Amino acid sequence: MDFQLTKEQKQIVASLDEIGKNVFAKKAARWDENHEYPWENIHQLREMGVLGMTIPKAYGGQESPLIDAVLAIETTAKYCGVTARAIVETNIGAVGCVMAYGTDAQRKLVAERILQDGDKPAIGMTEPEAGTALTDLATTAEKKGDSYVVNGTKHWITGGGISVTNLIFARFIEDGKDLGIGGILVDKGTKGFTFGTVEKAMGLRGIPETELIFKDCVVPAENVVVRGDGNEGFKKLMYGYNGQRVGASAVALGIAQGAHDLAIDYMKKRHAFGRPISEFQGLQWMMADAEMELNAARLLIYRAACNARELPNNVRLPYMDEASMAKAYTGHAALHVVSESLQMFGAAGYAQSLPLERMFRDVRMFQIGGGTTQAQKNMIARSIFNKKFSLRK
Repeated sequence: MDFQLTKEQKQIVASLDEIGKNVFAKKAARWDENHEYPWENIHQLREMGVLGMTIPKAYGGQESPLIDAVLAIETTAKYCGVTARAIVETNIGAVGCVMAYGTDAQRKLVAERILQDGDKPAIGMTEPEAGTALTDLATTAEKKGDSYVVNGTKHWITGGGISVTNLIFARFIEDGKDLGIGGILVDKGTKGFTFGTVEKAMGLRGIPETELIFKDCVVPAENVVVRGDGNEGFKKLMYGYNGQRVGASAVALGIAQGAHDLAIDYMKKRHAFGRPISEFQGLQWMMADAEMELNAARLLIYRAACNARELPNNVRLPYMDEASMAKAYTGHAALHVVSESLQMFGAAGYAQSLPLERMFRDVRMFQIGGGTTQAQKNMIARSIFNKKFSLRK
């Protein structure tokens, strides 16, 4: 077991740390205040080869291991959580599903959009009445000749309206029969596909959380990534979402590490009672607890990334239990670390003139989005007891 980064991985961290500190950090408040997507940052990352780094070489990517993407996400999130989320979406999640289960034409198209245009593929899962209970989703994709007609509404879709590529989870209907949940690509601009409410979220405001509306939206059959096939189609899609959870955990970890680093630097300079506040034991213990939490979270995330299972087409995605442990623990730990870091600044940390209050708002999402902490614990319990527990009456 080797805990050392390779020379190449150290270079990824060093290069993103430099641009994060000198460029991304200075713009982060702008994306938050204006609810603006950070296209400037996205294009810089694309030129650096950070977007789509996990895409197979056959489709123009670097075929980098998942841990490399995690390092890029974590490092970037120290300075801008919104920009880090874009790295997640261009390396894991929907793109992972397409690369593993999609057709050759689908893989080429999605890779080209990411590598050339910086497109951030979106996953259309959540609905107004189907969040944690995702199998309650009502959106349908009904076979009509050589096409599928999609009807339904999605909500809280990250990047809705920004993303050209949208992987939509739907119930596949053929000859009046429900075949189960599968995934189909629906491009922005397709007739019958419109956008509704854009939520005014608490944090991570630079990336929209949007309602997607499908009304008799006709999509070619060749856009099907995973066909409804009892529970098998849904399982395949969730393999891809395990990767999304690890990516989200890396964003939370990065935000928390960034706040922790700011607090350390401040505590060395800030004096009270004639000495630096870093010399007070009570504050030292708070920072020591935070340091332990950060390292524990990091180990869980890195383990999930390094142990990723091999799927078709040289795609590797994490196991459910390891992804859930990483997300459940990190979501809680990261919020605590950011809160304690803000505390070190006193009233100044509570003001918008410093990034701590924004980081606190941003990191709160990771106990909710991508599967709540409580849902992750349910999945961990499934793994412990090797049994799927029903939550239904």
